[in-house]
Amino acid sequence: MSKVFAGLQAVARLGVAVAVLAMAGSAVYGDVSAEVRALTGSRARIVWVQHTGDGADIFAHGDSLRLMGLDTDDGRGEREILPATGAYHKPLITPSGKQIVFSSFPAQIVYVVAWDGSGLREFVHGIAAAVWQDPRTRVEWVYVQTGKEAGVEARNNPIWRYRLDDPKVGELVWDKTPTNPEGFQVSRDGTRAVSLFPWPHFGVANLPNGSVTELGQGCCASLAPGGADLAFHLLGDHRHLMMYALDTGMMWKVELDQAPGVDGFESYHPTWSNTIRIMSMCGPFRGSGGVTAEIYVGRFDANMRTIESWVRVTHNEKGDFYPDVWIEPDSTPPGRLTLSGNLTRGAPSLH
Repeated sequence: MSKVFAGLQAVARLGVAVAVLAMAGSAVYGDVSAEVRALTGSRARIVWVQHTGDGADIFAHGDSLRLMGLDTDDGRGEREILPATGAYHKPLITPSGKQIVFSSFPAQIVYVVAWDGSGLREFVHGIAAAVWQDPRTRVEWVYVQTGKEAGVEARNNPIWRYRLDDPKVGELVWDKTPTNPEGFQVSRDGTRAVSLFPWPHFGVANLPNGSVTELGQGCCASLAPGGADLAFHLLGDHRHLMMYALDTGMMWKVELDQAPGVDGFESYHPTWSNTIRIMSMCGPFRGSGGVTAEIYVGRFDANMRTIESWVRVTHNEKGDFYPDVWIEPDSTPPGRLTLSGNLTRGAPSLH
């Protein structure tokens, strides 16, 4: 057992009940929960990391972070998932919504913890890139970049996937090109992924180890959930998304910098939720560092051309990064794009 894991586990056992009680009853958080629920149309869970220092660790590479979460329906508001400051890189909510996968960047170890902060366990070595559920078997998988390379050269490490319930079961997914794991996301049927191959080359790859097609250049790749053939990346100005209709070749920009409180400044870490019209990001970034960055959840309009509504989730001066949003599923069929680029068949729905 690693020292990092042992420390996290000990603190979790001692402090989880205290942390839960301490965060209860906040009127501000209650208002935010209601706003997020109204925006998403269903129960939502949000996880992110919060820097405890000057906000300079924008990419969560250090160990001065908190793992934060909010459930719109549990009445507890914003809270620490684990009551320990530590290394929490790019947390991901599993498709079931029941667990969180995160990585210790310094130790290069992936961990899994239940939403309520219980059951913390060391999973595999590497950096978690994505979570995915097989639509046929309902088995959940974690995609992990793992290998001997470190630092910038870690992009040369292959991507494997491991069963969430049995990490001894693993399969090689991608080792044909260098890849940045921060934007690696897998299609619903598991046959395609978008990522940076590597930064700044945004593209779509056929899995496992098929061809890759470069579509543009930027950072923060993301793939639409469900059956919608859409993907985006953050443009170099960090103020716009470039949206792609993968099957038609259409492209268009989506503004991020007009979100209330962002006021024309830069944003980072935009990513889709598990429903097509809901995304999240952090910002604004004013000057150096990220102490001004807050978590935002946005809703696309029905044709995916603009963000029609925003909710600011956090209100502090800490530096909040890497949000991930899970929305309780319903039975609404996923939206798809016509050749004209319009969203149809379930377009009015958020799912």
